[in-house]
Amino acid sequence: MELVEKIDDQGNTLIFKRYQGRTFSKNMRGNVGDQLKQVASLSCRPHDVLLCTFPKSGTHWVYNMARMIQTKTLRYSGTPVIIEQENIKVVDETSSPRMFHTHLPFPFIPKAAMEGQMKIIYVLRNPKDVAYSYYMFLSRLENSSYIGSFDHYQKVFLSEETTASGGSWFTHTKEWYTGMLTNQSLKILSLRFEDLKKNLYQNILQIAEFLGVDHDETFLRNVERAVSFENLKEKHATILGETERYKSLGDNGRLPIYRKGIVGEWKNVFTVAQNETFDAVYREKMGDVGLNLEVEYE
Repeated sequence: MELVEKIDDQGNTLIFKRYQGRTFSKNMRGNVGDQLKQVASLSCRPHDVLLCTFPKSGTHWVYNMARMIQTKTLRYSGTPVIIEQENIKVVDETSSPRMFHTHLPFPFIPKAAMEGQMKIIYVLRNPKDVAYSYYMFLSRLENSSYIGSFDHYQKVFLSEETTASGGSWFTHTKEWYTGMLTNQSLKILSLRFEDLKKNLYQNILQIAEFLGVDHDETFLRNVERAVSFENLKEKHATILGETERYKSLGDNGRLPIYRKGIVGEWKNVFTVAQNETFDAVYREKMGDVGLNLEVEYE
């Protein structure tokens, strides 16, 4: 494993860990290879749930709504435990019912999840919105892994050196898509960020049915109201949003998660040239996936 720092002639700075040709967040715990082995061996209990997303794909939103359903409360649960960034022994001792999160591509998730011993919720979001949201997120962090312009960041995002956890959005999405097609043992619910925005209640109902949780409509409607952007943003601004793990990133570890949470913001940000470049790379890297991916791309 190596820590890589790249600075171009305009001062744009990118920092990541490299392991076996892949890039991982500099916030990944310890030695990447050792941490990946521990993640793969994470033990499973009945009713464990693993939330899987590429960064800035609605992680905290879906985590909190699924956690409310799982625990049968309307309590704000803050930032999820990201298994690749935590001590697995500590993760293993978490009280049930447990819900974990990962940004890792499919090949690196716990073996128990691959074998269907753990339920998986996977969320996909339009990559153009992901790119800009991720840039804004990194721009608001202290000790960020990226410092620079959005134009340069878009080039990073379209490459395999994006500051994520094991690959670009394209690699992450293709590996998850392939994993879902070829692993019949998976217990997985696949959601789309844009679908959640269009009809939140129906997706909340899907989550409840997938988790096997018996809730009446009154409770699920209360969950729908509790996870509105405004409510979550307000809760996150309290001590409930603070995390010891991310104190080095600023604001007592309260990550700058909630900004706008809308669909299609990229249209107000991308230049014509940036959009054309993005489209060309998307066609090149995702052409063999085809329409079955069902990404609401535009």
